[in-house]
Amino acid sequence: MINNREQQLIQELKSICADGYSFYNMTARKAVSSELRMLFREMALVRAEIVNDINMRFSGLKSSEPSTTELALTMRAIYKLAHGTCSEIIDKDCLADLEAMEMRSLEILKIYVRRMNDRRISSYLAGHLANIQLSQDRLKRLKSERPLQRRVG
Repeated sequence: MINNREQQLIQELKSICADGYSFYNMTARKAVSSELRMLFREMALVRAEIVNDINMRFSGLKSSEPSTTELALTMRAIYKLAHGTCSEIIDKDCLADLEAMEMRSLEILKIYVRRMNDRRISSYLAGHLANIQLSQDRLKRLKSERPLQRRVG
């Protein structure tokens, strides 16, 4: 049986990933650079897989509403800000806040997962966080290579 704290963490991760999927999917459609478009699609797909897997594995979770934790609300605000400020060019300055917040949220989620009592669920969620980490590492490498452009939608 999953305790309330673990349910809240699972719901928070699901909500953050659903928001991330929407953001990266929308951003991928606007990217001019094929390399960036592919990366954003990957980032969207990683998050969609997590949401779908959580829905299948934890179908008994009551809430399907977006999480209202401080972390989830902050991530939503960062996605909205990043979308608004990166109107024509996706450059290092534009991606810096997004990248920093994604890394910070991932570190917070890793701490939560390590503190879980149920080791099976902790291991399961850690695998998903590792996939997010891989896509964020690719973003960091791509960001450091050159300025990236996108068209206005």
